[in-house]
Amino acid sequence: MSMHGTLLNCDEAVQFIEQIQDSVTKNLVNMTFVHLVKTVHLEKRDLPKSDLDMLFLVTSLKDFFAEHDVIARTLAGEKVGAWFEDGI
Repeated sequence: MSMHGTLLNCDEAVQFIEQIQDSVTKNLVNMTFVHLVKTVHLEKRDLPKSDLDMLFLVTSLKDFFAEHDVIARTLAGEKVGAWFEDGI
């Protein structure tokens, strides 16, 4: 028997996304959120093995996606971030 987790705090996550001021960041966070919900609820594939707090996830994604310059440099092929300084 296989156990799967639940997506928690989805309504709160949607409300959080709606209040994001920067439109690019908002779109990126929303696209990721929709992809996850679609994968779990509609396609029923790659189900989480434990509960997933979607409010925590979108809050973290907002902070990450707000770094437009870092994302642009990464997409251009640059290794951005301290974790690359040691050749890792």
